[in-house]
Amino acid sequence: MNSEIVVVIEPGEVKERDYSFKNDAGEVVEGKTRKQEARLEAGGYAYPYEVRLENGQAAFKPGRYVMNVAKMLTVNKGVHVFSKYPVLEAVAK
Repeated sequence: MNSEIVVVIEPGEVKERDYSFKNDAGEVVEGKTRKQEARLEAGGYAYPYEVRLENGQAAFKPGRYVMNVAKMLTVNKGVHVFSKYPVLEAVAK
C-alpha cells in the first residue's frame, strides 16, 4: 500500500475571506484566510480538501503534490502539533 498523501490542486484559484473576532483580552483581531480548492488522495481514496495559505505565501500552481507531513510536525514538551499550513512538494513529471 502506498503511504504517500497526494494533494491535487485544481483549478488553482485562491479564495480569500476576511475575519474579525474578540480575543480573550477583549481586543479585536482582524485578518484574512486564503485557501485553494484541492483533492487529497490517501489510502486509495480521494477527499475534498482546502489548502490553507499563510499570509504572503504564493499560491500553488495547479498540479500534483506530495504532502510532507514530517516537515509539518513540531513537538514541544512531549506534545505533537501539525501545522494547519501544509508543506507540499511538487511531483516530478
